[in-house]
Amino acid sequence: MEYLSLPFALRRGFLKKSDLYDSIYNSIGIILSTRKGTLPFDMEFGCDLWDREYSDLFMVNRSDVQGSVRNAINKYEPRLSNVSVSLIRVDTGPNHPLGVSVKVIGNYREDKDEKRFEETFNVG
Repeated sequence: MEYLSLPFALRRGFLKKSDLYDSIYNSIGIILSTRKGTLPFDMEFGCDLWDREYSDLFMVNRSDVQGSVRNAINKYEPRLSNVSVSLIRVDTGPNHPLGVSVKVIGNYREDKDEKRFEETFNVG
């Protein structure tokens, strides 16, 4: 099966396609980059990572944040199962202003085969 690729760019009358793995990757990226309550057609879409203090991410409520992100992925990316989420501290800089990356691991099915999904998303 083919999926639409991001960003959407119409080329010669066709939209670029991607495989299942890339489609899941794009979907999770959208979930992680969307603040809850910003989409009027679904106020629950996204994750509350953006509403947290930096200290919540690595000290006080780290497990709560990881659970919240995992729940958002479970709800809005049903093609992925057995999802685990971990927060990774990275050096701050132009590409990492928050100093946080999110590692997502899970399983998905493609053509009756169980496959592993594992990616790290830079946040910020």
